[in-house]
Amino acid sequence: MKSSLAVPLLVGGAFAFLSTRFAVHDSDVFWQLATARDLLARGFARGDAFSWTVAGAPLASDQWLGQLLFYGAWLLGSWQGIIALRAIAVGVLVGLVVFAASDARRDRPFVAVLAALPAVFLSRFVWAERPELLGFVCFALLVVLLRRGRAGSDRALVATAPLVALWANLHGSFALGVVLVGVVCAEGAWSDPARRRSYVAVALAAVAGSLATPAGLGAWTAPGFHFTQPPREIQEWSVIDVRSIPGGLFALCLGAVLALAFTSPRAPLSEIVLLLPVAFLSLTAARQMPYLAIAAAPFIAGRLPWPRLPPSVPSGRRAARITAALAAGLVIVGVGTSAPTPDLSGFPTGALAALPSGPGTLTLYDWGGYLIWYAPGTPVFIDGRLVPYVGATLDEYRAVLGVAPGWRAIVERAAIRTLLVRPTDPVAVRAVDLGWQVLARGPEFMLLRIR
Repeated sequence: MKSSLAVPLLVGGAFAFLSTRFAVHDSDVFWQLATARDLLARGFARGDAFSWTVAGAPLASDQWLGQLLFYGAWLLGSWQGIIALRAIAVGVLVGLVVFAASDARRDRPFVAVLAALPAVFLSRFVWAERPELLGFVCFALLVVLLRRGRAGSDRALVATAPLVALWANLHGSFALGVVLVGVVCAEGAWSDPARRRSYVAVALAAVAGSLATPAGLGAWTAPGFHFTQPPREIQEWSVIDVRSIPGGLFALCLGAVLALAFTSPRAPLSEIVLLLPVAFLSLTAARQMPYLAIAAAPFIAGRLPWPRLPPSVPSGRRAARITAALAAGLVIVGVGTSAPTPDLSGFPTGALAALPSGPGTLTLYDWGGYLIWYAPGTPVFIDGRLVPYVGATLDEYRAVLGVAPGWRAIVERAAIRTLLVRPTDPVAVRAVDLGWQVLARGPEFMLLRIR
């Protein structure tokens, strides 16, 4: 029995439409677009031109293709173009998760949908305008290919290598893909000697594919840094809080996997080696939680004891074409009625006119990308790219913002002339006490000239 495409297409289309109800809002989208714009204009061989603290420093290129795709969408359709690309990615992601689950429970597609829901809801937190979303799409597809490859499909197994090569140019999360291909192929080579050469060849091809990027081996720098030194001060990299909604949902998903593993028939080793590395990574930071739910969807679907649900849905090419047309229609309607401009309510829009040009302005981490796009004449102190600033720059930023001992000396040494911060930030409160000039202010920001 072949897996029906009707249900994955319909569910994917529904959530793609839902995603269009959210305006562009991610704080990183602005520097991502600016990076792609400069890449088209000047190529890869250039240093940082967005900041005044690490000006000229080498730039990471591990997301170059993902950035170009979003910038291309912006060129074609402005902000609604970006919403369209985001909606397509969300629809494909959700559709792949449901398809993987239905592949494991072909007799009960509605059970597969229920098993996929934790992954769908957890992935909601990565439905943003950034290459990371494209990385999750690649991961969901890899889960399908690896499961089918271990089930005997040579075509699916071979397809994992070019997928990793594409992924390595979209987002740094490709490192997880290389690890998974390696461990699954190692288990396959041990359990299935007849296909040993194929498994070894695919594993080596995946490693080689991960190096087929403009950065070569340097593409592993960003994922290696984030794995070994996760920036816990940033919310998405914090430890999982099971008291939060996503943390609680993740805990339920993990609990379901463990409960089914001990109460249902013994899982084959091929499923265990796929789930264990993903579970380990998911436990390291809040932003990694969706990975386990995505990988676990087919595992849960294959073991949920709910046989009374409807056993079948329309299948075949005609049903797939109808649901594909319906899904496409939902996306078109959704994009056509989506917000034509970004949601800038959390950004200091009222400060732009008073911003001084040239270096010397310290602004918040979350506002750096906004200034890169909307105020290119004012280089930033720090922004969401993070990695170039780790070390002295990040330490100085924290010290000044929090009025730590020695912060005035840092202001003088770094030649900080202007602060763009929130009124509640310690440095803003202290600046008022010191009588520093307020150049502009609003409910969410204060622009201060240092005296």
